[in-house]
Amino acid sequence: MNTRVAPYRILLFSAIMIILLAACQPKADETGAPQPGETAAATQADTSMTVRADLLLDPAITQDPDSLKVSRYLYDGLVRLDAGGAPQPALAESWVISDDQLDYIFTLRSGLTFSDGTAITPDVIADNFNRWFDPRSPLRGNGTYAAWEKIFLGFHGEKDDDDRAKSTVDGIQKVDVNTVLIHLNRPVPELLTYLADPAFAILNPASLSDPAYGRQGSVIVSSGPYIVSSWSDSELTLSPNPNYWTTTPAGNVEFKVQ
Repeated sequence: MNTRVAPYRILLFSAIMIILLAACQPKADETGAPQPGETAAATQADTSMTVRADLLLDPAITQDPDSLKVSRYLYDGLVRLDAGGAPQPALAESWVISDDQLDYIFTLRSGLTFSDGTAITPDVIADNFNRWFDPRSPLRGNGTYAAWEKIFLGFHGEKDDDDRAKSTVDGIQKVDVNTVLIHLNRPVPELLTYLADPAFAILNPASLSDPAYGRQGSVIVSSGPYIVSSWSDSELTLSPNPNYWTTTPAGNVEFKVQ
């Protein structure tokens, strides 16, 4: 289900994207490839970390610090932050922002897949956003989506006392095979920074049909640099994701479970 935005906006942006994208492409040193110190995901084994036993590796619906710490290794969003806190490309290789700051068009990297080989497409991005934003989404389940509500102030269909939409986000829609459009109800100057939050990492919609997704014993499908290779009552081991979109990290990451 896509929460639709005004069709004229898609037509307008499709007409100007070719011109604008050329100016907005990242430079050779802004490719989005993680650099030392830029992401929470380590590039080599770390056996010193301890996490709680009741992890939930579904960052959209958990506020548990340990679960979010592990999730950063497993999932990528459209955007990441560098060591200085500046937004950099991740699953999205570039973006265009309208003059009124209400429309953001993200172009995805080509050939993106999850760890199980499933393609990461604009439809996948829209499904994730609608899960967070729209109570009608079939993927929503019983989660409260507190991070979305805190950052974007509300959900689809909610109104304030002045009959205005509570949410700063109006909707998301696929533009074409490589791009998605996010339309805002009012400007959100820190939108790109917000989208780097682990709560807005991209998960495989097909995996979310499992009501136990993210718990020990479920099949975790990654969009980030690592996959879950083993998960016992005493230890959680992550290994490099062979389908990761950029340089595969070296070595495993191990967490002691207690």
